[in-house]
Amino acid sequence: MKRRDSIKTMFLGSIGASLTLNSCITTEDKVMLDQVWKYNYGRTYEELKWDYKVLTSKFFSDSELKTIEKIANIILPPNEKGNIKDAGVVELFEIIAKDFSTPAHDEYGEKVLRRGLNVFDKICNERFGVNLIDCSDDQIKSVFDSIAFNDNKDEGLQEAIRLFAVYRGMVLTGYFTSEVGINDLGYKGNTPNVWDGVPDDVLKDYSVSYDEEWISRCVDQSKRNDLAEWDDDGNLLT
Repeated sequence: MKRRDSIKTMFLGSIGASLTLNSCITTEDKVMLDQVWKYNYGRTYEELKWDYKVLTSKFFSDSELKTIEKIANIILPPNEKGNIKDAGVVELFEIIAKDFSTPAHDEYGEKVLRRGLNVFDKICNERFGVNLIDCSDDQIKSVFDSIAFNDNKDEGLQEAIRLFAVYRGMVLTGYFTSEVGINDLGYKGNTPNVWDGVPDDVLKDYSVSYDEEWISRCVDQSKRNDLAEWDDDGNLLT
């Protein structure tokens, strides 16, 4: 049995023995299985049911998604390291909108994310006579400049200021938590490298230096895969 098939079999066991027969596997179950394999993560059956709903439903219209993409590109323009599309920022908005569109989350998708689009469109219509998607980049920037800071005390813009802060935060979070965004930051994390001792400038600052004999034994990178050997008196032999 192939590894993929064995994992599917184990998963089906958690759903119920009756589903192990191909004739009993529903389209919904197949979609869930495919998504489990795609993302390589473990989920309970109830979690998978919720994932199925999120992954197969749609919250924003195509027009709304295009508007979000335009907003995101104004907030964080593309550069040589990556862009909003590469980072999947628009998809993040869609997932969050669906995942948080519950009474427990006070219908966040509708009341915050979609509300933001409506508010931004209203401002653009008042100023330029068209929705945001039909505005030029300079027109959109002028709108965002007026709602980007909390020190704007215009009572008519307070809701827009709060909603723009949400959009700005989600755009930046979506980008800088993606692979292209992390590369853009230059973050390396726990990247293995070759250690050749404390840098010379640091040693000089503390007026210390390495013993040449120990340097040859302990900081010789050509021997970094060798196991250390010691004599009976505790002296390093290698």
